[in-house]
Amino acid sequence: MLDVVYLVAILALFALVALIAQGVEKLGPQPGAPSARTPGRGAQPPAAPGRGGDSA
Repeated sequence: MLDVVYLVAILALFALVALIAQGVEKLGPQPGAPSARTPGRGAQPPAAPGRGGDSA
């Protein structure tokens, strides 16, 4: 009888892990959907005029 309880508990644990995995999968990006992030470093602000050089 205790074997049946262990078997049911293990099956319930696997079902819980599968349910959590489905929820995590839904949180991720959808396949084929455009990403909100741009590749690379993204848009850069315009560079400020430099103050470099050896002018006196």
